[in-house]
Amino acid sequence: MYKEFFAKAIVSLSAAFGVVALSAFGAGAVVIDFDSSEVSSDNAAVAVTSDVTLPAKYSSRDLGYVTEIKQQKYNDCWAVSGISVFETKLLHEGFSVKNMSFDHMNIWATKHSNGKGWQRSYKDGGYSHTALGYLTSWQGGVETEDLGDFDITSGITSDDIDTGLAKYGTTAVEYLNKNDTDAIKRAIMENGGVYAGYATAASCLSTNRISYFMPQSYSGSSINHGVEIVGWDNNYSRSNFNGSVGEKPKKPGAWLARNSYGNYNSLGGYLWISYEDKYIFDDRYQPLYTIKSVQEIGENTRLEQNEIYGATFDIEIENSNEVAYINRFDFSNGYNTLDKVIFETECKNADYTIYYVPDDYYEKPAADKSKWTRLYSGTADYAGYICADISDYTLPLGYGSIAVVIYTEQLNSGLDKTDEEYKNPSLGTCEWITNGETGEYVLINDTHYGDSYILYNNKMRDLLDWYKQENNDDLGGTLVIKAVTTGNGAEVTTLGDVTLDGNVNITDATAIQKYLAGSVEFSEVRKLNADVNGDGNITVADATAIQKMIVGIQ
Repeated sequence: MYKEFFAKAIVSLSAAFGVVALSAFGAGAVVIDFDSSEVSSDNAAVAVTSDVTLPAKYSSRDLGYVTEIKQQKYNDCWAVSGISVFETKLLHEGFSVKNMSFDHMNIWATKHSNGKGWQRSYKDGGYSHTALGYLTSWQGGVETEDLGDFDITSGITSDDIDTGLAKYGTTAVEYLNKNDTDAIKRAIMENGGVYAGYATAASCLSTNRISYFMPQSYSGSSINHGVEIVGWDNNYSRSNFNGSVGEKPKKPGAWLARNSYGNYNSLGGYLWISYEDKYIFDDRYQPLYTIKSVQEIGENTRLEQNEIYGATFDIEIENSNEVAYINRFDFSNGYNTLDKVIFETECKNADYTIYYVPDDYYEKPAADKSKWTRLYSGTADYAGYICADISDYTLPLGYGSIAVVIYTEQLNSGLDKTDEEYKNPSLGTCEWITNGETGEYVLINDTHYGDSYILYNNKMRDLLDWYKQENNDDLGGTLVIKAVTTGNGAEVTTLGDVTLDGNVNITDATAIQKYLAGSVEFSEVRKLNADVNGDGNITVADATAIQKMIVGIQ
């Protein structure tokens, strides 16, 4: 019998950078297998196709789109290179960016005091997409000079760092395909650089340490390594690859990599990697990505999100060509103009529509689509984080939801469900990850009822219930849908209107009692409205004051 859904990994969480690691996946969430057995690769067959719009040689370094070279301290090349890609994009867009701290990203990606988050210490390796959660959550990057006295060895944890120091936010990210080298080159030209991984071994490095080539025949030990690719040279001579491995590429050509070992060679810390290298851009180092768009985070800008670690899966619904993925937010904080919606999907070329969804009587997203407001329609031109410009929609005050409806009927036209090209509607989720060999958690996601919902076949379900019912998964996931909002912050709307329904009645007094009992939480606006007597605290006296207001007692 067909399972109603399955989870598909969008990233090959195979390579913890700094250690040798390969991958395997299980249904329901990512499972990392640290088996070091051989992984097949056919990168040597990936030729650079001719394209008149692409120059034979290009370098973002020569154009000044890079900060000074950095030197990793531990197994944190993934953090150095992730922050470098971000810096490069910002410089490419004309922002005056100074060096950003990869230590801040490293500590951010350690375990929280509540046990959630990345289950690692600052000395452990990381993964190619860990930086994407950091950057798309707008909790980084952070310029080093803004951190002040920041010592990664001092015992600080992810709970201790300031996540409000970021000046710029990532709004769109494209996943690239290793087989489409023209697309990789265009991404470098358009965005400054791309994040990539490869396997490094001393015998494959040239004697002058500026060129690197691991042949297909190589079977020795290696270390997974992340870099930023900032250029290429189609005519880079194969004679430059003279490592002790004793084999040269068949053809000229190489990628220019911004390395993370400091200024260790005559190129100032940069490295040429052969087009024919065995593992450059390999699937086990996915996602290979480029940052497509960024924006400045102003004082009046806020990012509403229900997860911070980004997409570790794309979930798909089988036997349905239209699925609504929904995140519910509290829009009562004074930021009530919707500027953009960001969501992650690997369903490239699928059509989508974004809606505002009001709550129903039960304080859940309304399943009746006639009550929805269409905000935007488009096509996912690439796999990755999509950013839709909503053009300043005024959000109703209080709880409401953003729905992203993915349509695949047109995409699958003429295809059978058994065809490899056939795609089910999918959207990114933040799910737990385990080590397939030890069974230990690598990432424990932080999920909550009421954050995410899914609607298909006219049935609305909380995503956590859906995971439990369809996959016997108690941890579940949170949908990667984010709302960029603007406003002036929380202000009193109507004193005593705690429920934000436009009226002051007994339900507002009851809401205060529930708040005091700890059964509900209040947004900043609700707290301001609830402080009826103006003493700076929310107490039973405020509930009593509302009751007096209702009956007209002063």
